[in-house]
Amino acid sequence: MKKALFAATFAAVSGYAYTQAPAQEPMKTPEAAEIKVEKIVTALSVENREPVNETAVFDKTAGRVYTWTRITTTEAPVKIKHIYYVGGKKMTEVELNINAKTYRVWSYKAIWPGSWKVEVTDESGKVLAAADFTVSSAAAAETPKPEPPTQGK
Repeated sequence: MKKALFAATFAAVSGYAYTQAPAQEPMKTPEAAEIKVEKIVTALSVENREPVNETAVFDKTAGRVYTWTRITTTEAPVKIKHIYYVGGKKMTEVELNINAKTYRVWSYKAIWPGSWKVEVTDESGKVLAAADFTVSSAAAAETPKPEPPTQGK
């Protein structure tokens, strides 16, 4: 009898033997941030966080091209990448931190003649936007065309 009384008293005090722990809600995994490219441009430079001389055609003497991007996101911070391609071949990736829900970022790449593309991707590699640009050869533009031969009379 003493053992049964002890067990009942212990169970009532501790609450473990006859009660069930309250159900816990499953842990919520954070939703992936929704990232949107509001604007993407290529330019000769960036000043005061804005693109200067926006264009899609560059001369090789420019030396480099800036890719400027305005991003909006539902969560911050997040990361994006600018991935540069020339002639369809991947040249480089530049990781950029987005520290606010509306943010402007840019990267630059040394250039040479060819057809270029820059993609903006999220952390998972999803392409969010892209911009194409062309780099022309200054030598081709400066070389005069030969005159057709003239015949004497």
